[in-house]
Amino acid sequence: MHALNQIFSLIIHYGYLVILLGVMAESTGIPLPGETILIAAGIMAQRGSLDVGDAILFGIIGTIIGNEFGYFVGRKGGRPFILRWGKYVKITPQRLGHAERFFERHGGKAVFFARFFAGLRVFGALVAGMSRMRAGTFLLYNVLGGAVWATAAVLAGYLLGGSIGLLERWAGRATILLAVLVALGVILYLAYRWINSHPEQTRRILERLGGRRLQTFLQTPAGLWLVRRFSPREVYGLALTSGLVFAGLFSWAFGSIAEDILSRDPLVHMDLAILRFAHSHSEAHLTTAAIVLDNIFAPEVVLPAGVLAGVVLLILGLKRRDFQNTFSGVVLAAAAFGTGVLAELFKFIFHRPRPPLSLQLVHETGNTSFPSAHAMAAVAVGAAVWYLFSIRPPGKWAASWRAKARAGLVVIAISLLVGLGRVYVGAHYPSDVLAGWTLGGVWASLYLTAAEIFRRLHGSKTNDNDRASDQKSSSRIGVSEK
Repeated sequence: MHALNQIFSLIIHYGYLVILLGVMAESTGIPLPGETILIAAGIMAQRGSLDVGDAILFGIIGTIIGNEFGYFVGRKGGRPFILRWGKYVKITPQRLGHAERFFERHGGKAVFFARFFAGLRVFGALVAGMSRMRAGTFLLYNVLGGAVWATAAVLAGYLLGGSIGLLERWAGRATILLAVLVALGVILYLAYRWINSHPEQTRRILERLGGRRLQTFLQTPAGLWLVRRFSPREVYGLALTSGLVFAGLFSWAFGSIAEDILSRDPLVHMDLAILRFAHSHSEAHLTTAAIVLDNIFAPEVVLPAGVLAGVVLLILGLKRRDFQNTFSGVVLAAAAFGTGVLAELFKFIFHRPRPPLSLQLVHETGNTSFPSAHAMAAVAVGAAVWYLFSIRPPGKWAASWRAKARAGLVVIAISLLVGLGRVYVGAHYPSDVLAGWTLGGVWASLYLTAAEIFRRLHGSKTNDNDRASDQKSSSRIGVSEK
């Protein structure tokens, strides 16, 4: 807080020059709090001391110029020069090594992503120049990363408007939830793939770690229960455990938002600040694009289409006795129908009025806005589509890992754009959209967990029937031979 007050004082005395030089210095390789400077500039713009557009512009210019200078230094001086002089600005061989490995893995994209990590932001341009990255490639990612980062940081401060405690609390909640979800997803997926393909190595590792004590524990009722809960092959194992964990995390997030709405938390004032900003900075072309996206992915379109597609797949599957089509139809129809029911139920419970007409770019006919049915439908139905892509057997169309990953990214992008579009046109408060995303996550976690358990039960039953048929055939062959 003391550092922020010092930055406020500097901006009051020197204006936009502090933004330009501060961000430029950090981008060059000097460890200054560039992000804090931009957030402080946004807060002062909200108070009327600066223009928000000019603050963003000077932040972008400072980022690009500083990065280009850092790139030049790294390219001309190389690693020895950076290590020789970098020690004065806390650039150690270990930190530089971490940055180098990050750039080796991600190439040009690392320039973009480095802007959003404080530890890498100082090294990004230096390492890019040192690794002899093409100047045109660096410039492209430098401009893109700098523009997105500076704009997001200034707007965060502008929309915050001085409520530091609120930003810290909600940034903390969002960061914790996102970090936990991403970490859980990555760990569970990697563990599933490795354990599934290395059963003997897994057994040997467990023996080395715990030896007889671990084996003895795993034979107890508690140990057997734990093994079943995290076994990727058990029907009620890892799929059930991870599904319940994700459902719990999304429920916690939705409950936090709902509690703040009911208690008239300062989050409500932040809602209004964001809507006022969006309304005052609206553009005709952007509004047209948001309306088109809104109409295409409206729940009145997505939910009936999901139910209809599910019913068609179900009928085709029953006629052809194709489990895959039947299963896909039930999952898709249940996802769409359940989303509609839950959205209307919670709208009835909370009955929160829509934003004022003065902040709406498009007039909405409905009277209630919490949670956003648009955001909920995009997440819940999109998750069903993603899941059905992920279980497609090898050899089928779009069954490769790359195709499945792209389908997931498309679902995430659509969900984000739909939610942000609803806020932009003033049809929903930001908290309505957050609630829609989280409630959609709760519903998706529940029905996908149930669907995966049913699919595994059907698979194990089919395998048992196949083995029984093989045994009968073998016995008949033996009798005929005799």
